[in-house]
Amino acid sequence: MKYPLVLAAALLLTASCQKVVTLDLQNADPQLAIEGNLADDGQPCTVLLSRSVDYTQTNTFPAVSGATVTLSDDAGGLEKLAETSTPGQYRGSKLLGQPGRRYTLRVETGGQSYVAASTLPSPVVALTGLRAQKSVVGNNIQVVPEYQDPAGPRNYYLFRQYRNGRLNKNIFLQTDEFTDGKSNARALGSGGGGGGSTDDADKLATGDSVRVEMQNVDPDAYEYFRTLNQILQGNPLFSITPTNPKSNFSGGVLGYFSAHSRRQRSLVVPPL
Repeated sequence: MKYPLVLAAALLLTASCQKVVTLDLQNADPQLAIEGNLADDGQPCTVLLSRSVDYTQTNTFPAVSGATVTLSDDAGGLEKLAETSTPGQYRGSKLLGQPGRRYTLRVETGGQSYVAASTLPSPVVALTGLRAQKSVVGNNIQVVPEYQDPAGPRNYYLFRQYRNGRLNKNIFLQTDEFTDGKSNARALGSGGGGGGSTDDADKLATGDSVRVEMQNVDPDAYEYFRTLNQILQGNPLFSITPTNPKSNFSGGVLGYFSAHSRRQRSLVVPPL
């Protein structure tokens, strides 16, 4: 079974920038796939609904129209997301992402309800710097995001990298398990989550324009992308017992809902 994954909320409304990941899954029947994102960037919640298809079919994932999609928060806020002119895409209007607030996304379609909750982490972690360096192994160019991790509760980070406007196929993950309360400067692809890409289109070169987006996500969203990474990278544990990424939705659907911070920095790769 295959299903689509659009890797950024901001990309949902920009078809030319969409990133689709195809997973070979073991489900016999089509399943609902939900991709929900709410950032603290002043933009409303966006949700993409589609259905998985059998692996023998083309990568055309049927959009799910006519669903009832609602978003609420722990302060009493509630809104219904409207379907946009693009079938299967739903967008809010008034509830915005705020650090420390817990949000609940509810999707009703086909007589079934699916619910997920996500807390936008607080305090928001700033992306204070971005630089490029040569990797120790392979002599490839890597970018290094710099940030100050706040001491205390565990923090989870997701990074997306764009080379000359093109989204890197990898998902980069970091935690503060060994760096709690410390300054961080770990190269993307140097371990943790999201290995270095073997796709030549993702390899950096002098003169490339690179943009990195850092998201501070909650534990459930991190776990979804961590298990997705394991599947994409062919982890033997997942190959022996095929599974789906660990969703935070009830009802046995595919996908995730993530409330997160969003910070970005860009650079032009210098001669190294």
